[in-house]
Amino acid sequence: MISAVAINSWITVAIMTFGLITNMIVYVTARKLNSMRSSFGIITKNQAICNILMCVLFLIFVGPLQLTPIKLPHDYTRFVGTVSMIIYEIAAQLNFFNSLNRFCAVYMIFLYDRIFSNFNTYFLRNVAIFVSVAMCVTFYEILGCYLYLDPDYWIFTFPEDDERCNDLTWYCDFIFNMSLVISTMILNLLAAYKARKLHRMVSDTTGVRMSKEQRQREINFIRQSFFQGLSMSVALIFYRITAPLISDKILLFLDASLWAFMLAIEGGIILLSNQELLLAVRKKRHELISSIFALEI
Repeated sequence: MISAVAINSWITVAIMTFGLITNMIVYVTARKLNSMRSSFGIITKNQAICNILMCVLFLIFVGPLQLTPIKLPHDYTRFVGTVSMIIYEIAAQLNFFNSLNRFCAVYMIFLYDRIFSNFNTYFLRNVAIFVSVAMCVTFYEILGCYLYLDPDYWIFTFPEDDERCNDLTWYCDFIFNMSLVISTMILNLLAAYKARKLHRMVSDTTGVRMSKEQRQREINFIRQSFFQGLSMSVALIFYRITAPLISDKILLFLDASLWAFMLAIEGGIILLSNQELLLAVRKKRHELISSIFALEI
């Protein structure tokens, strides 16, 4: 009979391999699309990089370690936990900036190019990196609330018997990230409402309908940002609320690791919600298949 640890390991490898492939496809495809050279595309490509790093971290460290009887000391695993949280925090803030980007695109049309210039976008990216590194190093290293890998359940967790760390992680981790996610969702909903209203207004006042391609691109961007925010909110709720109620090792591992798995799955979410990216991938696949058949002939 296959052990729970082995099942968890194969789950980790399967999800993170899928995430590595899909996020690499997103990154490579986004680099080639003219529409993704904008500020929204810059943020999306950096999100894909964060997702790739998380997948590599779990594939190199967590997955293989689950298949061995080795139990590393907390002093070793805590550094991996801190790095994983830095990656997660950067991804969460980039997701918020993407939603803010869409909000400004429909509510501040004439100021949008100035607010989200490429220079300002890279500056926001750097702010997200600085804030994430400073916050995680301070909370999880300097203040001693280590995020270590539990050797029995193979999940990243904080010390359970430290009330100071429980309070710190509740406010500085869960509440902070949940506020980001809720703000992201609100901005996306407002952007979707305004975009629909704006399209009708343009059509009614000028009699000229926006091109189908332009409307679809705007919808793609908003849909992508919305579902990314939704996935992160689900992961946060599962990790903080439902994980303490589960005793089964496999279910607990899935529940408590969902915050990392969702970053991996984001590659698929981006491709499914952004039809322009998906069509570009399908076109490239068709060209590769055609070239292979041409070589065989």
